[in-house]
Order: sequence, then structure tokens, then C-alpha cells
Amino acid sequence: MDTAHGNYSLSVNGQIIFCDYSQGFNIEGVRKLTHDILVLASSMDEWVLFQNPEESAGIVHNAIVEMMSSYVKLQNAGCKAVAIVENSIFVNAGIRYHPKELTMPIRINKDGKMLLAWLETELKKPCE
Repeated sequence: MDTAHGNYSLSVNGQIIFCDYSQGFNIEGVRKLTHDILVLASSMDEWVLFQNPEESAGIVHNAIVEMMSSYVKLQNAGCKAVAIVENSIFVNAGIRYHPKELTMPIRINKDGKMLLAWLETELKKPCE
């Protein structure tokens, strides 16, 4: 039985991974999503993530630390930046749980077009 909660779809365009998601994510859902993103990114040295939640998207409280740890895993796999469209009240849930090893920029804004342009700029920056 699959205990992962949260719905999502992933796609790739160039070096941008697009993640549309909805409903409430639990720890297993966060882990499954992270695994699937890492599989998609495995052939890329550098990439960025564009997250576009639906209004229904959420996360259970005990999965927030897992979500933030997942961003560290993505960073370690070559993710240079994450943009999150501010469609859900939960997009800021991880701010208080920001691990010190998470150094890649994460930008949250309602303007998806601006976020995509920012990701393109981040992709062009040399690796540190």
C-alpha cells in the first residue's frame, strides 16, 4: 500500500524542471517527489526547479523538516535555484526550518513569469 500523500506532475524543458503539485503532502509524499525529481535531474549537471502549487497544495507539519532536507538533496544533485509561485498559503512553511547547509537561492513570488526569468539568470551564473 502506498502511504505517500500529495499529487504532482513533473516535466523538463532544457535545464528547468517544472513541478505542478496539489493536495497535502506527508513525509512519504515529500520523499517520493524528491526521488522523482532526482531521477529526472540525474542526466543534468546543473538545473533549476520551478514549483507551481495549486491553491490546495499543503504539507503536514511533521513533513516540513523533510521538505527542507529535500532541498539540500536537490542542491547537492546540481540544483542551482528554486522558484515557487505563491499560490498556496503553505509556500512559506519552511522558512523557520531553513538548514544552514541549504545555500542555493529559493525565491517565492506570485509572478510566475518573473520567477522563470530569474531562474534563467541563475542558470547562467557560474558555479561557486
